Amino acid sequence: GRFAKEVLPKYFKHNNMASFVRQLNMYGFRKVVNIEQSGLVKPERDDTEFQHLYFLRGQEQLLEHIKRKVSVVKSEETKVRQEDVSKLLYDMQLMRGHQESMDCRLKDMKHQNEVLWREVVSLRQKHTQQQKVINKL
Repeated sequence: GRFAKEVLPKYFKHNNMASFVRQLNMYGFRKVVNIEQSGLVKPERDDTEFQHLYFLRGQEQLLEHIKRKVSVVKSEETKVRQEDVSKLLYDMQLMRGHQESMDCRLKDMKHQNEVLWREVVSLRQKHTQQQKVINKL
């Protein structure tokens, strides 16, 4: 449309709208989808709109946060990262096992604690009864 013919050549070396959109996406801009059309039907007018979290009217201080996306990682780095992820998953499984073991131990200790407190109550009652007997003597 008119934007590609008049505006793009004014500020860029081309008037290719697809290249411009690719650049917008590279910097994190996303197409605004019209709710009525659910994004499935092509708009009747050529009025495509893009938005970015840090591109707001009157908020120039936010523009510095608009950065080009980082390029794709090399396969060797990806392999190292996959190894790191595998190690982390293994470590997590170990920690889960330790946690389950500790949960069981804690449950046993709570049960033992309850038993001991019941015994304390029983012994206090016996002590009180013995005190009464001693006081009568």
